[in-house]
Parts: sequence; C-alpha cells; structure tokens
Amino acid sequence: TEDGWTVTTGDDGKRTYVRSFRVEGGQAVIKMTSDGVVSLVTATPADGWAVQKVQDSPGNMAVYFNETQHSFIIHVTWFNDRPFAQVSEVGS
Repeated sequence: TEDGWTVTTGDDGKRTYVRSFRVEGGQAVIKMTSDGVVSLVTATPADGWAVQKVQDSPGNMAVYFNETQHSFIIHVTWFNDRPFAQVSEVGS
C-alpha cells in the first residue's frame, strides 16, 4: 500500500491503485492507473443521500455525496506521478 492506496503491477508494468473512501454520505471505491486514468469502481450512498460523479478529464474526477445543504466531495487526480485524493465537506 502507498498513502492508503492498494497498489498492484500488471504484466505490462502498469501500476493500478485502488482505494476505498468512507464518508458520512456513503462509500466509494476509486481506481487509478499509472498512466493517470481515474475511474469509479463503486459508489454507494447512505440512506437519504444521493451520489454524483463529475469527471472533466481522464485523470481528474470528483464523487459527490449530497443531501439538502450538505455534501461530501472526494476529489482524485494524478499529481507528482501518483494519485492524490482530497476529501472535503460543504455545508451541514
């Protein structure tokens, strides 16, 4: 593991990073490859919450868990040759 990510290396030498994130609004499993492509494996909202994925490029994705006036955001991007994740909360 590296920084909370489970890392495997394929026969082609490509590294795959997988990490589970749990917030009050739900749980997400996110995968990223060493060529900088991020993907959502699963996203399960908690009761009363909704989930939304926003991805503006292959290497930049945010998963939102939303309820009225309250959100948790899991933002993952490729940075400095490794996956970088930031979890934030907006509202209450």
